Amino acid sequence: MAFSPNSNEGLQSFLDLAGTYWPRLAAAIVGGGIIGLENQIYGKSAGLRTCLMVSISCCVITIVSIQTAIVYGGEPGRISAQIITGIGFIGAGVILVRGGKIAGITTASTIFFTAGLGIMAGSGFVITTIAISIIALGVLILLKPIDRFIDNNPWFISLRVRDRSHRRAHRRSAAVAKAAKVITPLTEEKSSN
Repeated sequence: MAFSPNSNEGLQSFLDLAGTYWPRLAAAIVGGGIIGLENQIYGKSAGLRTCLMVSISCCVITIVSIQTAIVYGGEPGRISAQIITGIGFIGAGVILVRGGKIAGITTASTIFFTAGLGIMAGSGFVITTIAISIIALGVLILLKPIDRFIDNNPWFISLRVRDRSHRRAHRRSAAVAKAAKVITPLTEEKSSN
């Protein structure tokens, strides 16, 4: 036990904990830095500093959860589980609708991902944290040309247009059926549930 529940952490306790947990914190810094650097290079709203802060804070919260469970007893995952709620709130703040198109979902997912890196590092998976962040960097960089190709290819654009017009027609027919109070197979399913 690092220190007793009835006392504060002393210098020796701090040094003991730092010796145990510094590799975890270093992994969170490296992992969050790798993802944050990629975001910063491409001008995303969650850049290097944001990803580092998310990763480091999640790592620290996870370490505190583990230490709290050791000192006071209990389940260490309870505190870490609340990270997901907070990160969801932050991620929702970067998702916007611009010109009828949703933007920021990848940025929100990288925030969520760096939170996961922090939790992973704080839980002691040091090498895995760094390996997973390198894999994610590959996904973010290597799939960007494919993403652009799909977004700008006339064939894929025509599929998108066809899909949107199909959805609009379906919504219109559903609205007409609702206004006329006509029972359709879809309304029957909903009413039976």
